[in-house]
Amino acid sequence: MMKELDLHGVSHYHVEDMVENWALMNEPPFRVITGNSDKMKELVHKVLNRHKMKFYTPSHNSGEVVVLRW
Repeated sequence: MMKELDLHGVSHYHVEDMVENWALMNEPPFRVITGNSDKMKELVHKVLNRHKMKFYTPSHNSGEVVVLRW
């Protein structure tokens, strides 16, 4: 089973730090559960792009981001 970071209930203020710490401490592949918040997705993408990580949003679940590799 793939590791996951669930951001439900997390304030937007804390998202970037949480995702960055998680991403740097866990080897891909893993998933980040964003829910349907566009702002949450934007913040997650910002961090992953900053670290040049390869990721996608599955067509069957737009409320998660799957990180494939660095």
